[in-house]
Amino acid sequence: MIRLSKPVLLGLALAAALSCKALAADITWINSFTFYGDNTEFFEPYRTGETLLGQQGQSRLEAALGQRAFLSAGIFGDFRSTSDVDPFVDVKPLLSFEYREGGTRLIMGTLDATNRHGFIEPLEVTFLEFTRPIEYGIQWIQDNPAFKTNVFLNWHQLNTPSEPEQMDYGGVWQEPIDDNFLFEEELHGFHDGGQLYTTGGIVNNWVPALGFRWKVPGLLGSTRFDAFGVGSGLLEGDSTSNTQYGGGGYLKTTVAPDGFLQLFGIGWVGKDFYTAEGDANYASYSSMDSTTVDQIHPFVADNRTYFELGAKREFPLEGGALFEAEFRVHLIDQISAYSYRLAVYAPLDIFLLSTPKDAKPESHDDGPQN
Repeated sequence: MIRLSKPVLLGLALAAALSCKALAADITWINSFTFYGDNTEFFEPYRTGETLLGQQGQSRLEAALGQRAFLSAGIFGDFRSTSDVDPFVDVKPLLSFEYREGGTRLIMGTLDATNRHGFIEPLEVTFLEFTRPIEYGIQWIQDNPAFKTNVFLNWHQLNTPSEPEQMDYGGVWQEPIDDNFLFEEELHGFHDGGQLYTTGGIVNNWVPALGFRWKVPGLLGSTRFDAFGVGSGLLEGDSTSNTQYGGGGYLKTTVAPDGFLQLFGIGWVGKDFYTAEGDANYASYSSMDSTTVDQIHPFVADNRTYFELGAKREFPLEGGALFEAEFRVHLIDQISAYSYRLAVYAPLDIFLLSTPKDAKPESHDDGPQN
């Protein structure tokens, strides 16, 4: 089933308008394709396993209105692999205005959700890279030697009589001390329920994290340590006295013997931790969906331990394409499981109109990285 809503048709119309050579702007045709398979073999109370297999494509026209202002319009499609006669294809518009100056990017419309904004796994689960690559709202990305940030507000659902508003928000802030050490603060917030219309109550979840990333060049090739203290607050209703608190400690060690192979291990110890959009293997609650946390996300355990071991290999291909393979072993309390991911990323950018050297668009920056 192919869904072409009015916003999608508007995006196509604007893309066609931007392609007109009479427009006083420099035009670049930007395309990216992703072929993915993500499989999680989980049979435990915290997180349900699932298999994601499909292909995604983004195609948009970017108009450089000047040296700082950029207008972008296009279309996104996600096809889940199936032989059904009536396959499901998710189609969304790509519409954004962006202001760039130096290391600053200000975005309204379609956001840059690369690498899940830089969040660690307890704040946003990794499969969102495939299930929610397109987000809409406002965003500020800053990349300076002394300060890096990626702050955003992503609207899921506007407040209507039939459905309450829903959004997630937050960001990642980094303060580099030198080339190999930086402090980092993260905050992810999730809100469900509106002031005008509320159908299932109001739910708010806040997950802050504070820590550091330390890279040690020359140690087994290159070794990095990521350590964070993570908290959580869960509020159902509008009285802050009902807030439930939890938290945990997160430590990740990554060894990169060369530029393409990564070996990593993650350790987590938590207590009463809840995360609305993070990996549920870190939480004390089940990942089943429901309108209330107690009914939909039942409490499972108080004190939690979780460990993950994995290997990731990158294979550069022709034309800037990249093939990634990743395998993980999960130790969830006394339960073991495994998961794996295969993905090919293929960009295809075409300059439709020549641009003077001093007016070419500045290179994109993805903000804070994991």
